[in-house]
Amino acid sequence: LNHTSGIPSVGSGGDLDDWYAHRFEPHDPVRTVREATSQEPDFAPGTQQHYANIGYTVAGLLIERVTGDTYASQVSRRVLEPLRLEDTYFPGADPTIRGPHNHGYQLFGTAGELRDVTVWGATDAWAAGDLISTTADLERFTRALFGGRVVRGPLLQEMFTLPDASVREYGTGKPAAYSAGLSMMRLGGHKVWGKTGGRWGYNTAVAATRDLSRTLVYSVNATDAKGEGMNPTAMNIVVAAFGAPSAG
Repeated sequence: LNHTSGIPSVGSGGDLDDWYAHRFEPHDPVRTVREATSQEPDFAPGTQQHYANIGYTVAGLLIERVTGDTYASQVSRRVLEPLRLEDTYFPGADPTIRGPHNHGYQLFGTAGELRDVTVWGATDAWAAGDLISTTADLERFTRALFGGRVVRGPLLQEMFTLPDASVREYGTGKPAAYSAGLSMMRLGGHKVWGKTGGRWGYNTAVAATRDLSRTLVYSVNATDAKGEGMNPTAMNIVVAAFGAPSAG
């Protein structure tokens, strides 16, 4: 969960147009993990950190193996229902978004063609992101999580603990920035913990200081949500809420 497994990332390959052409095709998480673990690891477990969705996919399969139930059912029963996150749900194979929602748009090609990509299957993400929610529900979840109502004790503390300083980011050598399920940024002189998520046309994040004195949830249209770097509009929102990035 802190991305130090060394299991390499895998995907369907192809460019954006290829992804778009196959946006309704279902993906099997077992096949995804089998493909990833058949390759050489990026590094020895625990020695480096490399953010990748594969860790969440493995976690989802472990949940199903241990409980004998589906990942979606377990999350719904243990998290969504107790916290009354009534507008949060798993779409499964349904590529549409139910209820009122903003549309997502993506730039295609060198000419910058803008396409409505709102209707797009999410089975490729599975336990790493096949969840539809609202900013109100995400705010409620963030406060419940940080407040110890989702996991507690040592499990909660692990979510606010980065790997040992000797563990560096794979490929860059930068300090590890991900804990078990969260990431940490220094903003305005404070540690801010949270998680971002991007799908074609959408960019979303939750973030808060550990004491919940300041929280932020946003969802913005992002015409290049899968591109390198942070969405500039989202960065402006983050800086307005917490302050500029800082070294300490």
